[in-house]
Formats: sequence, structure tokens, C-alpha cells
Amino acid sequence: MDTAPVEKVAKTEPPSPQVYSLKTPYMQQGRVHQLVAETPNLRVHMKVNAEGGENEIHTHLDEDHSFVVLEGEMTIYDNKGNQWIVKPYQGVMLAKGTYYRYHASGEGNMVMLRISANVPDRPPADRAMRVRPDGRELKGQSVENKNLPPIIMPGKFFAESAG
Repeated sequence: MDTAPVEKVAKTEPPSPQVYSLKTPYMQQGRVHQLVAETPNLRVHMKVNAEGGENEIHTHLDEDHSFVVLEGEMTIYDNKGNQWIVKPYQGVMLAKGTYYRYHASGEGNMVMLRISANVPDRPPADRAMRVRPDGRELKGQSVENKNLPPIIMPGKFFAESAG
């Protein structure tokens, strides 16, 4: 007869739904990249560009991600010079290792949802995760990525009624 003690399994509460808002300021200049929800594996950001975009070819080694244009227009390019126009309610999927750059190509601000998920074969944390085709790191908020200082339009928001 087995008399070993029975291990008690701790019961944990399952996660609750996360409700989030897409309210984001419009920009006079530059861009905003605003985290609106996250889990250990998934992130949702709002991005607003007054002009420009991510103007140097790069890839992300730690995630798959997608952009969904909500307002304005985006032109996206691959590392071979191909380009696509993405209009409102259209999106683009960028798997880990996809080289791209983009810019706002329509009138007014470009507003988009950015959804990203960690990939299981992520590089070690001490390695650059956002890199150019030659393997050198490219920081998103850098001058070399043609980042302009952000200037928010006071009192003007995308999805203002979302709270």
C-alpha cells in the first residue's frame, strides 16, 4: 500500500479579459507608439505618424507582428524595393525575419494598430532584436531611423469617444 503524501495542486484563477482603449493623440510632427495592452506573449500598440515612419530597412528577430491601418495610408517596402499601399481597414503581416520599412503616404495622420507576439525561437536577451540587413542594431527612436521629436496636437485624439 502506497502511503506517500498526496501533493496538493495550487488552484490559480484564470486571467480576466483586458478591455483597452484605442484613444491616441494626433500628432503635429513625428510619431507616437503607445502600448495599450499586453500579456507575457502578446502586445497591442497604437501608432500615430504625422509624417514619415520607420524609414530604414530592418527586421525584428524576437517577434511576429502585424500593422492594421485605421486611418490614413501606409506605404510599406521590402528589402528588394517592392512596395505596397495599405489603406484603412487593411493590414500587413510581418513574420520574424521579414525586412521592411514604411511611411505615412496619405493625407493627415496615419493611425494604426500594431499587434506583436513573441516567437518561440527568440535570440538571447543580450542580442539586438531590431536589426538591419547587415546585422547591426537599428533603434526605433534614433535619428538614423529618421525619427523626429514628437509634437502632439493639443486636445486632438483618434477614437476620443473610447475614453
